[in-house]
Amino acid sequence: MKTALLLAFIPLLSAWCQDSLVHTKLEAVVITATRSERSLAGIPVPVTVVDKNSLKTMGSVRLQDALAEQTGLVIVPQINAQGNGLQLQGFNPDYTLILIDGEPLIGRYTGSLELSRITTGNIRQIEIVKGPSSSLYGSEALAGVVNIITDQPAVTGGEWSLRYGTNKTMDLSGSGTLVGKTTRLSLFANRFETDGYDLSPQNFGKTVSPFVNYTFHPKLFWKPAQDLEVTLSSRYFSEDQQFAFDVRTGEINTRTRGNGVTRDLNIHPTITKIFSPKFKATARFYGSQFETETELKKESGGELFYSDDFRQQFLRPELVAIHAPTHKHTLTYGMGMIGEQVNTSRYGDLKARTQNTAYSFIQDEWNPTNTINLVSGIRLDQNSIYGSQISPKLSGSFQLTDQFLIRVSGGTGFKAPDFRQLYFNFTNSAAGGYAVLGSEIINDKLKELETLGQIENYLFNPENLERIRAERSASINAGIDFEKGRTKAYLNIFHNEITNLIESQAVATTISGQGIFTYRNINQAFTRGAEAGLQVTLSPFWSLNAGHQLLFAMDRMILNDVRDGNYFSRDPETLVTTRLKRGEYFGLQNRSRHSGNFKVNYKDSKGWEASVRLIWRSRFGVGDIRGNIQGETIPPSDINSNGILDRYDNFVFGFLLTNISLAKEFKSGIRLQAGIDNLLNHREPIFIPNLPGRLFYTSIAFKWNSSSTTN
Repeated sequence: MKTALLLAFIPLLSAWCQDSLVHTKLEAVVITATRSERSLAGIPVPVTVVDKNSLKTMGSVRLQDALAEQTGLVIVPQINAQGNGLQLQGFNPDYTLILIDGEPLIGRYTGSLELSRITTGNIRQIEIVKGPSSSLYGSEALAGVVNIITDQPAVTGGEWSLRYGTNKTMDLSGSGTLVGKTTRLSLFANRFETDGYDLSPQNFGKTVSPFVNYTFHPKLFWKPAQDLEVTLSSRYFSEDQQFAFDVRTGEINTRTRGNGVTRDLNIHPTITKIFSPKFKATARFYGSQFETETELKKESGGELFYSDDFRQQFLRPELVAIHAPTHKHTLTYGMGMIGEQVNTSRYGDLKARTQNTAYSFIQDEWNPTNTINLVSGIRLDQNSIYGSQISPKLSGSFQLTDQFLIRVSGGTGFKAPDFRQLYFNFTNSAAGGYAVLGSEIINDKLKELETLGQIENYLFNPENLERIRAERSASINAGIDFEKGRTKAYLNIFHNEITNLIESQAVATTISGQGIFTYRNINQAFTRGAEAGLQVTLSPFWSLNAGHQLLFAMDRMILNDVRDGNYFSRDPETLVTTRLKRGEYFGLQNRSRHSGNFKVNYKDSKGWEASVRLIWRSRFGVGDIRGNIQGETIPPSDINSNGILDRYDNFVFGFLLTNISLAKEFKSGIRLQAGIDNLLNHREPIFIPNLPGRLFYTSIAFKWNSSSTTN
């Protein structure tokens, strides 16, 4: 810990002693990639920005809807539609850090963050940094960072909006701002309600049960002097959901009803002091508490059938300084401490697990010429459980010509096993029957079940289960941007080499048909591919955008064994066994080889706006999940029983989503919009439960401010 603190303290002293004045006016466009305000054109790493106008065009009211339409991002549903995570460059959702105004969103009790917790009503822009960002943000940023930047009060005014659509879904938002000479105040509130939906009407209950949630987000900005600003931000989220499940255990069906509650509260005070045009520092504190509780009772009799709870606390003080010793160098450095605590029934006891981390980081942005930008950085984390880790990164951009810009970035990342992967002792009868056991307890539990005669068969040799280790990655992104006239295009090639990748593993099934899962390290894995995008302004009114990602995600050890002829495929009908060829191994589960989008937008000077957006995902494989979901039996995936995903196994077919919208904005500040999401009504009840089918909606919004009132 002393080393981590010293690493940040020395450059702070050095910066304090500088006395020359250099001031560079920055374009406040992107802050996530370097933790300082930078023009998007000057960022040497792959960054996607989704602005407020784009969110309005899409008509999106929840975060996952907005992210699903971005190139290279895939929304991954959790079992029984109880959550949605974000897959980036082939990494599981665990490896992408989700921030709100630069602070982490907590509550990964299923491994993914539930993206529907976030409303888009007060989002100014979304910044998506692709590639490892551990040098600035730590271990959860192995795949990248998504930073949701909310609105800041600029003028006194207000806005409200109402959207209503299929499944009795209603979204109501309201905001107000008050701007004075030294003080700015804003308050945002949102209410989101839905009746849920049912993809299996022949079964009792719904795929997604009805729920209602609320979001409150007040902000206070106080600027007593030109060189000093104090802010205080808080966010509160609350959700209540009413469940109805038909739980099948063997041949016995049990109807249950109950409720689930989720609460998320955080507070975020900051103080920013500008000591000179060359040096400023920000001291911030972030505290967050997340909790969720679920309780199900038998429909007949009302006795308790199932209960579950999860509580997490996160505290972090941090000091960050930005210093420009010359007009060619900008240094960013800081230090902080993180305290985390988790207490959940899913660990099988009431014992709280805690861990503490001290960290520091340094970053240098160097512009040796007007056409070259180099960014180097390093971060040191010292954790009470997994010890010290160092995460370096180096990136650069070169303006080859007026039309071509080259970007290259490389870095290493680190992610330690979390409490869930180590200590899970969780059985979910309500979702059709499955159990998840952490790597620290899996062997003892399997022996216990064997003694009781509960194991029907093994899907994975338990002797091959070892204690999981920390994951590491080495990654590189290289790309080129083109811009000429009304045309913009980019190509980015990425390669991520991962050691000790942690993946879920189906281990066994019980005599009642219940699946047992745990976590294991894949010795070596890689994700590699390419992402390309095109934007063309056809006329002052019409524009089109297109994007495509090619992805290969594979277990390197399995790939080597396939090359050596050590894997076989057996025809389930003829029982003929053949040696598996290299090209027949598909790779890791739940990764599509291709994904992309195509968008056509129209906007004129009279306030009319229209869009057609196509989102495509090619086929993907699933793990060998057994059992049932919401009364639906899951078909076996591993057809030839060789334990890997190959071309002969069951796949989820590729699909195309078509979203359309039409809007009219009036000079009075009123905006009307109507749209249809998933126009072709694609549904996949078992493996894509987050697709509810065709959705119609209409909305009205009104915005006013003091300047418009004066006019």
